[in-house]
Amino acid sequence: LKASPKKSRKRFPGGILLRLGGLAIALFCIFSFIDFATFSKKILDAEIAFLLPAFVIAALSPLFTSARLKLFLFATGIHIAFSRCLMASWCGLSLNLLIPARGGDLVKLACLRKDGNPPWDVLAGAALLERGFDVLALSLIGLFASLALGLPDAATVTCILAVLTCGGLLLLPTVRHLPVIGRKAENFSEVLKHAAKRKRRLFACFLACCFCWSVNSVIMGLLIKSFDRDVSLSYAFATTPPSIIAGIIPVSLWGVGTRDGALAYLLQDLTSLENAIAAGFLYTALVYWLLGLIGLPALFFAKRKTKDITKELPESNALESS
Repeated sequence: LKASPKKSRKRFPGGILLRLGGLAIALFCIFSFIDFATFSKKILDAEIAFLLPAFVIAALSPLFTSARLKLFLFATGIHIAFSRCLMASWCGLSLNLLIPARGGDLVKLACLRKDGNPPWDVLAGAALLERGFDVLALSLIGLFASLALGLPDAATVTCILAVLTCGGLLLLPTVRHLPVIGRKAENFSEVLKHAAKRKRRLFACFLACCFCWSVNSVIMGLLIKSFDRDVSLSYAFATTPPSIIAGIIPVSLWGVGTRDGALAYLLQDLTSLENAIAAGFLYTALVYWLLGLIGLPALFFAKRKTKDITKELPESNALESS
């Protein structure tokens, strides 16, 4: 399923231009509602007592996501060393600087291949399971936290997402029975079917997803508190999950605008608009830009693999759209 370099060059600029346009519109909308001078002052006056632990936790988070990746691969019957999973995770973080909707999290799987193994069908199964369990974990974290805190808007959104995600995960093993794509997805569907039989491993994968996204919620909570001490950290567990899911929508680079707007809306009764937007901006700076830059040496070290990654981009984009 490889596309020629000529076709890849034709598609790539269009997608980037579209998301640059989305980013420009998002920034225009944001600064139509907030004062840029006030926003800048908020960033400069952020409390280091909360920024520092947020930075430390963000720097350690690739260790947790690498362990999660190893668990999902194990659930599909693949045994890969943690060091290779860590290297792939760092490459994925760097690729997220360029590929929308955290597409680098899918393309990073090319770094795990050696001499044609593991097969793409198995890696695709692990990738889709990880993405589905991520959304389910985020939805349930947000749902339970919003119900406990009495936030109806967040509860409604996360409840709908949880139901839809559960339905999608249950239907994944039956993809091979669908018309048109079923024949091509037969091997992929078989991988998911076998993974579904390993219930204990899948439950461990789900717990790993809950832990990783709880860590991200703590990061967001610390960033919010760096601008407003009065906002309890517990509110981050209700508002961060739906805002992160909104940030996955590929209409802007790095989720700028969609994630910030969702966070500001959910926190409108708790803190000022400037505080919420500033927290969302620093979250992007930490989780996307900083970790992506730190991961660049991993991409350089794995430069032989980057050629394979470039060749497989069309296939990974197909996975992303799935």
